[in-house]
Amino acid sequence: MEEERQDGGGQLYAAGGVSTRGTLGALPRRTEVERRPRVLVATPGSWWDESYTAAWELFVRKFLVMVALCAACDSGSSPMLRSSQSSQSLAAAKVVDVSRDELSQNETPLALNPTNPLNLVTGANDWNYNDGCAVNATFDGGKTWTRTLPDGFLPGVTKYTNDPAVPGTGLYDAGGDPAVAFAPDGTAYFVCQAFNFTPPYQIALLVSRSRDGGRTWLDGAKEKLTQVNTWNGNGKSKGSNGQFPDHESIYVDWNPASPFYGRIYVTWVQFSGQTRSPVQVAYSSDGARTFSTPVAITSSTIRNNQDARLTSAPDGTLFLTFDNGVQGGKGTVMYVAKSRDGGATWTQPFQFAAFRNPVCTFPPYCFNIAGGAFRSGGSYPSPAYNATDGRLYAIFPDIRGGFAQVYWTSASADDLTRWSEPTAIAPAAGDRFQAEMSIAPNGRIDVSFYDRSYTQNQLVDLTLASSDDGGATWASQRVSSSSFDPSQWGVPSSSASGFRPFIGDYNGMVSTDALTAITWTGVAKPQPLNLEIDFASIAQ
Repeated sequence: MEEERQDGGGQLYAAGGVSTRGTLGALPRRTEVERRPRVLVATPGSWWDESYTAAWELFVRKFLVMVALCAACDSGSSPMLRSSQSSQSLAAAKVVDVSRDELSQNETPLALNPTNPLNLVTGANDWNYNDGCAVNATFDGGKTWTRTLPDGFLPGVTKYTNDPAVPGTGLYDAGGDPAVAFAPDGTAYFVCQAFNFTPPYQIALLVSRSRDGGRTWLDGAKEKLTQVNTWNGNGKSKGSNGQFPDHESIYVDWNPASPFYGRIYVTWVQFSGQTRSPVQVAYSSDGARTFSTPVAITSSTIRNNQDARLTSAPDGTLFLTFDNGVQGGKGTVMYVAKSRDGGATWTQPFQFAAFRNPVCTFPPYCFNIAGGAFRSGGSYPSPAYNATDGRLYAIFPDIRGGFAQVYWTSASADDLTRWSEPTAIAPAAGDRFQAEMSIAPNGRIDVSFYDRSYTQNQLVDLTLASSDDGGATWASQRVSSSSFDPSQWGVPSSSASGFRPFIGDYNGMVSTDALTAITWTGVAKPQPLNLEIDFASIAQ
């Protein structure tokens, strides 16, 4: 019997790890009582204390240096760690509840404005009124954020907003898989996967932009969002011909020396039943007003791909990583490809690493770590380029012993056929998974991941590990302020429990010389339907 599951963006997955889409009806809209926001008030001397403020002031003073070194910046989400670790304390993290509501958000990308380092933008799958892409912005380094209710939906995607009295300006039933980035001029960009629950089940990747740091976006009425690509069809389990894009990500070239400085790249995988899921890349050189025809990075010989991500070198060379299921199942190997002409052409993908036992948290089809079952990102590669040593780094979780750990590997950007032996980052007695990486301009490698080592492998926290010596040693710390059991929290569902345990497939992170900023899925009362966007900034 064929089975289907729906994720935070409404997409469906077939048994065996093949992404599919089906005809689920839209979730019921929330009542006014269910939507009542929970207000978080910041007071002097509390979480926004003098030390935290001083850290941000130091960040601003260093900002001109950061811009000068920006060729090393990686605006994606990723860092890196190694087995020879240190327990040195980095700095006490101050966790901020970004969403401050009473229903669920997950999948939390993060971007920093290069023209104003106190301005960051995050996004999320949002279940408050209907399924849509949430957006929140901060202009004080994360102390406060724009509100989730009642107007936190990205305009121009869905037919609904977070206010039942106000219709949306979009054409779609739902949106999800958010991705965010800033351009060098301070323009913010947001990619959202939009889709309909009724025939012909149209699905589109839509890009919006903001010129005021994320306060306002294209309204969807007078100013339409840009469509990267679109498909018709209902992808189902066991091999239909339906096509749809999945797990899109966005990357902007911040390198002043690059001939493609400011170019915007969007990458995703295009599923078509069980046949194959080629990796696609499209780019824009006019501020996301138009996009190139998508280029297929993979051919029919490399099938069942997922989790494509981009980064670049100071000269504009692009690097793309993704995982591959080797003709079915959860991703078991990882590939890298390179482009020297701004994404127009790509090298043949090269297998740079293999999972021994990838973390697979996709119940009921797979769940291979301890504790109650829940859905999360599990294992996927996350890349970043380090301009201080000219190497491309990648991290990934894997089970190679008693616990899932996060591993790092690297290669010279000039020779992507020779990679270092994957090494565990600060290993500990607990499962670690869903890892992100970013590298600061000064070469510091930062990696964040969900971590069960603080609670005898029972509950989940978030950890940051950093290396100042190319991965030779690592300093790590717990970032989250409290632990939780993801199997007891989730998103609205028609199941008997009323919720589906799902903490999202990815988190967000950015690094500067002075700070590491992270967004992830946390929890807050009332249980079980209040997954929240959590944020922390750690001084370095």
